[in-house]
Amino acid sequence: MLVLTSWLLIPAFFAAGVVLYGYWRGRNRLWVLLPLLFLYLGAAWAGYDGRKWEERERTIEELSAGYVEAEGRVSSFEEKNGSLQIVIKENRVWKQDTYYFVSGLMVSVKPFNPQIIGDSKVKGLRLGQLIKVKGEVQPFSSARNPGEFDSKEYYQGLGIDGKFSGKELEILDSREDPLLDGIRQAREWGRSLLYKYTSKEDAGVLTAAVLGDTSGLPEDIKSLYQKNGISHLLAISGMHMSFLGLAFYRILRKAGLGLGGAGLAGAVLVVLYGILTGSGPSVVRAVIMMSVAFLAAYLGRTYDLLSSTSLALLLIGLKSPMLLMNGGVQLSFGAVYAIGWAGPILENWLGKKKILSSAISTGVAVQLVTMPITLYHFYQIPFYGVFLNLLLIPLMDWVVCSGIGVIFLGSFSPLLGIGAAGTGHYILAFYEWICKSMEGLPGYCLTFGRPESGRLAAYGLILFAGMSCLNVWKGYEAKRSGENKEEKKKGISYGLKVLFLAGMYCFCILLLKPGPVNGLEAVFLDVGQGDGILLRAGRSVVLVDGGSSSKKSLGKYSLEPCLKSMGVPVIQYAFISHGDQDHLSGVAYLLESSEDIKIENLMLPHHGREDEAIKRLEELARRRGTKVKYVAGGDGVQVEGLRITCLYPGKEDRPETTNEESEVLKMDYGNCRMLFTGDMEERGEGQLLERTGEKRMLAEVNVLKVAHHGSKYSSGEAFLDAIKPRWAVVSYGIGNSYGHPHQEVLDRLEERGTEVLKTGEGGAIKMWTDGERIRFESFVD
Repeated sequence: MLVLTSWLLIPAFFAAGVVLYGYWRGRNRLWVLLPLLFLYLGAAWAGYDGRKWEERERTIEELSAGYVEAEGRVSSFEEKNGSLQIVIKENRVWKQDTYYFVSGLMVSVKPFNPQIIGDSKVKGLRLGQLIKVKGEVQPFSSARNPGEFDSKEYYQGLGIDGKFSGKELEILDSREDPLLDGIRQAREWGRSLLYKYTSKEDAGVLTAAVLGDTSGLPEDIKSLYQKNGISHLLAISGMHMSFLGLAFYRILRKAGLGLGGAGLAGAVLVVLYGILTGSGPSVVRAVIMMSVAFLAAYLGRTYDLLSSTSLALLLIGLKSPMLLMNGGVQLSFGAVYAIGWAGPILENWLGKKKILSSAISTGVAVQLVTMPITLYHFYQIPFYGVFLNLLLIPLMDWVVCSGIGVIFLGSFSPLLGIGAAGTGHYILAFYEWICKSMEGLPGYCLTFGRPESGRLAAYGLILFAGMSCLNVWKGYEAKRSGENKEEKKKGISYGLKVLFLAGMYCFCILLLKPGPVNGLEAVFLDVGQGDGILLRAGRSVVLVDGGSSSKKSLGKYSLEPCLKSMGVPVIQYAFISHGDQDHLSGVAYLLESSEDIKIENLMLPHHGREDEAIKRLEELARRRGTKVKYVAGGDGVQVEGLRITCLYPGKEDRPETTNEESEVLKMDYGNCRMLFTGDMEERGEGQLLERTGEKRMLAEVNVLKVAHHGSKYSSGEAFLDAIKPRWAVVSYGIGNSYGHPHQEVLDRLEERGTEVLKTGEGGAIKMWTDGERIRFESFVD
């Protein structure tokens, strides 16, 4: 109840502000109180929906252990990553003799399964058919590290409960939905023509921009557009709907059709086009807004952009409150609200009749409003995005026309189809050229990380205050020019106002720039079966290991997103304890493939210099301009109050295995002292304890990173007696084949009163200290 009350304070304060504003403007208090009512009703509906999802999650958990059968209607299907992926809705699921109802399932079936290929009926799969699948149900995975993609939250927003690994598939009722499947076939037909008459790269972009299918979009183009802040051009949005719907509406009006008939036909077209492009949230928003616009024209009423946007937000929120947490949905609505609220304020202040006033005001407004949303979900700001959008958005209409022309004209003549592709090809080539030209400019893509709630609130208040000041300023200028026409000549020039907006844009970026870390922050990442520890003090970053044997794409999907979410573009020191992949695979990805994360110094184990994995890592570092140093006992570094010293093995030691090569690192920050042990085994522990100086340093340790993921062949009793750690962190993968962490180790730690934190249970473990106090928390909890 306390948590619920705390969350309700947010809409309460917001609504109170609306009430005060309305009272100040002298509006009818009854109407002003409506936002308060709707906000509380929205909070209640979100709470109800959350409880329903808790029940649905429990159902999936009950079904996840064992073989099940499911019957459901085909909602969508596509071939992706070598599998046939089918979404089935309104499912009846049987597990043994128990029956369950599951709203939505994502079924994945391997096409090369003989039972699937051999069934000719499956080749005729259609939307709306009733099918039976047999296999295993699993819940979607939640994020276990900062910055990771949360597939569970994403699919819950789409109304899909779990994923289904299909072993057998049977069509029970071959009757399809003629409308939906007809639209699907039209989409496939259009897609085939685009790939037939254009290059593979152009076809991927045109298919995304015209048909809403991003499956063929080249990864390098997708990344290039994202980093330059123009990826929204590839999404089906209000721009597409306005272009098609209004063009069709005007043609019908000129043909003599009345307001009602033309509006109805236009609304039907945008609805069908919305279904064709996948009915995503942004598409649904655009369809609702266009339908409202046609209705307003028919009724002879004024169309209000913000009112229609709010109606779309209300309807989408009623369907799925969780969908409102989706980054794409927030960006879509944020852009429209910026155009309807901040855009007119800036345009009035600049002067509506000035050259490019509308384009500049709209571009700046959208960037200012959506910037914190972009940063919250994607962790980076494309500094030059506002300028690129001013230049490139007007050209996108021609790209869409080119894609439509390829589909329409290519249906009659290959020559006409190829000719229609020319316009789109040259514009897309121009897009690619100018985006690549931006890469060398300073501040090209700023990695600021996810801003904290206080900074977001401050940004919103300052932005609102700034817009209010500009509004008042414009009113003052209008009043002054009305009283004295001579004063009008002395007003601020248009050029200076544009420069002021550019300064305002830069100031807003600085507001979102993260400050230095207060104290020391250590994050023991959940890398599965492996190790990865991130240390941050002030503005300096140290990485100790970063690899996994259970997560094959750790660097791409866990390590790099985590670093970005924390606003880390540069790692000052990256220590690799030894040459096993479960300690270095993610670091290898950063050196080889990451364009956004730079490692300045790579610290490698002295005794591992002949290992093939270490040699390859050194080669990758040299290519990236990273300095390489081999570390042995006695070596160390210090950054901003954080000192890291290598205790073992020394140059004179002779490790017999790769695990024994592990660097044993001691970290000191005030009275907080941590020990990182890699995969050190009992033999190495014994040798370390024989050395008086190191033994004294071990006695100072209060936080231990347990060696070798909790293996019983490490963390011996003598070693733990020498340390007597207050806390211990074990990094391992759930269900690993080694049985880590072994119960013997956990028992030894418990006997010594050590509090054990496990990445396999709590996800990433975060520790904070100011040098005196130490605080732990787990990401999942």
